[in-house]
Amino acid sequence: MTLTAKISKKGQIVIPKEIRKVIGLGPGDRVIFTLTKKGALVTKQEGSPFDKYYGFLNKPGSSERLVRGMRGERNDIGD
Repeated sequence: MTLTAKISKKGQIVIPKEIRKVIGLGPGDRVIFTLTKKGALVTKQEGSPFDKYYGFLNKPGSSERLVRGMRGERNDIGD
């Protein structure tokens, strides 16, 4: 599959939809550019398994809910 994209004045490109679908890219994902002898290789940067919890403990009472859930306790405060 060969697709093209145009570089903007700011150096930005839009990755074609077909490529995003195959690689599994979505909003907020990061890509890695690897230089090779023939050009550049673009791959998806895999995040940490903890990324999905980023900011979770900033919510009031969330750390208590997390600990209760880990202990298997019921949440009786309407959670």
